[in-house]
Amino acid sequence: MNADEAVLLWVDEYSRMAEAYEANVVPRFAPFAARLVERAGLPPNGMVLDVSTGTGLTALLAAKANGGTGLVVAIDIADGALHVAQTKAARAGLRNLRFEMLDSRNIVYRGGSFDAALTSFGLPSIGHEQVLREVNRVLKEGASFHALGWAVRDPPSGWDAFEEVVAKHRSASPSKVLAQLREAAEVVTKSGDTAAIQTPEILTAKIRAAGFSEGLAQPHAEAVTFANLDDVVAFRSSWGTTERELAEMGDLAAFRADLTTRFEEYRTAEGYRFRWSVVYYDAKK
Repeated sequence: MNADEAVLLWVDEYSRMAEAYEANVVPRFAPFAARLVERAGLPPNGMVLDVSTGTGLTALLAAKANGGTGLVVAIDIADGALHVAQTKAARAGLRNLRFEMLDSRNIVYRGGSFDAALTSFGLPSIGHEQVLREVNRVLKEGASFHALGWAVRDPPSGWDAFEEVVAKHRSASPSKVLAQLREAAEVVTKSGDTAAIQTPEILTAKIRAAGFSEGLAQPHAEAVTFANLDDVVAFRSSWGTTERELAEMGDLAAFRADLTTRFEEYRTAEGYRFRWSVVYYDAKK
């Protein structure tokens, strides 16, 4: 399997899980996306690009902040996610927002089209250098680019523990699709691209190499609480690979028992509390 094949597999999974993602993930990401839009200080009534919009969280926030005569163009290649995003925009009555099915590695707009660009957890591991070059190309001179991404996990994050328990209980005879998804994960891990986009020193250097005159990174950490184990599992199951792993497990009760034990150190009176570490990036063309 090559990198492009891995990307297409994941796109299919994002489309398949779009409604679960919207229900279980977007509410958790909303405060981070709102901070991104606020930091961006979008130009009134300007042309704004939202890269890898998913179900449209950042795009809707940007459209509300951008002014009635501005336009937010939100792109993604997961059609299922775009369908959810379009439905949300229609319900919100937003007319200054357009969704397009486009690969962020090939943004088919003329150079210098946009006054600002945003991406919230949307910079892909595979092909991120090409995405940065494309974003730079379609921005006007002096325009800004604002990105939000994960940092390298802190030891107390809890997600390493979650993945270790999944690995312990996962099926030894996976379906064809799950086997392919596991292979895709290996392709990305071996590429080192995920580590690159999670390391501020590396990513800021790549932002500058893509043509931006500035590339500043601001780390941010925040405690996030899940009321119970079901909430944790629902959140993580909103990505296709994890959902399939759990669906094909032989003994979910044993998985949940092990997970409860591993998560004991994160238990508080309010539920399970994890520390999320992210980075906000600001750059100018």
